[in-house]
Amino acid sequence: MKYRAWSLSSLKQAVNERLRIEAAYLQAQIHPHFLFNTLNSIMALSEIDTEKMRELGEAFTSYLRISFDFLTAGKLVPLARELQLVENYVYIEQQRFEERLQVAWEVNVDMDVLIPPLTIQPLVENAVRHGILKLSKGGTVRIRIERQAEAVRFSVIDTGIGMDDEQISKLLRPAGKEYRGIGLFNTHSRLTQLYGQGLQIQSKSGEGTTVSFTIPDSFRQK
Repeated sequence: MKYRAWSLSSLKQAVNERLRIEAAYLQAQIHPHFLFNTLNSIMALSEIDTEKMRELGEAFTSYLRISFDFLTAGKLVPLARELQLVENYVYIEQQRFEERLQVAWEVNVDMDVLIPPLTIQPLVENAVRHGILKLSKGGTVRIRIERQAEAVRFSVIDTGIGMDDEQISKLLRPAGKEYRGIGLFNTHSRLTQLYGQGLQIQSKSGEGTTVSFTIPDSFRQK
C-alpha cells in the first residue's frame, strides 16, 4: 500500500511537472508570425519615429526575457510577473493594430498573489487573435482580477466574434487540436491538476467571449 501510494504521488508530481514544462515551451516557442511582425514593426518605426521604435523594442525584449524565464520558473509565480508579460504583449499588439485593439484593466488584488505561470497571457492572446482581430473594426479585451469570498477570480473578456455551443464544447477536449485556441487546453489541464477545476468559458456568437478561472485561498500558497 505504501509503495502504491508513493507511486501515485510520484505520478501526480510527474504529470504536474510535464504540464508546467509544456506550458513554458509553448510560450518559449513564440509564433513566427508574431516574431516577424513585431520585428517588421520595429524596423518600420526606425524610419518615422525612433522614440516609439525604442519603446517597442524594450517591450519586445522584456516579453522575450520573461517568456524564457518561465522555462525555469517554479510551480507558482507572483501575479505581478505574469501581468508584466501580458502588458508587454498587449502593448506590442496595440502598436501594430492601434485603435482596433483596446485593453481595459480591472485588477483589484495584491500583486504578490501567487499563480501558475502562463495562465493569463495565453487567454489574452487567444482573445486578441481569435476574438478581436477576427472583426474588421476590432474590439476590447478586458482583464478582470477580483477578490471573491475565499478566492480570487481571473477573467479575460472580449467583444470579439464569439462562439456557439458546439465550438465551446470542442475547445477543452483532449482531442481535436484544430479547434483549440492558443494554450487553452494546456492552461485548463494545469489548473485542473493544481486546483481540481479549470477554465470556464461563456460565449455567444457575435457577442464575445469570457474565459475565467478561480484560485481558492486554500490553494494559493501551496
